[in-house]
Amino acid sequence: MKITIDVLENKSNKDNLEYLISDTSSEAITVLMFALISEARQRATYEQFLETITRIWGYMNEDN
Repeated sequence: MKITIDVLENKSNKDNLEYLISDTSSEAITVLMFALISEARQRATYEQFLETITRIWGYMNEDN
């Protein structure tokens, strides 16, 4: 599986980035989420990691 991510920068707001993912199938999104979780866990304290995952989970569940 090959997944590419393009980043578009909003010219009026440099902090607002848009990510375009080449494959949005459930399998691809699962792979991306595990990769991001692994990277976040390596870079953050355990408390920061849990807080971030909790925020992401809450955001994802608001849409359902």
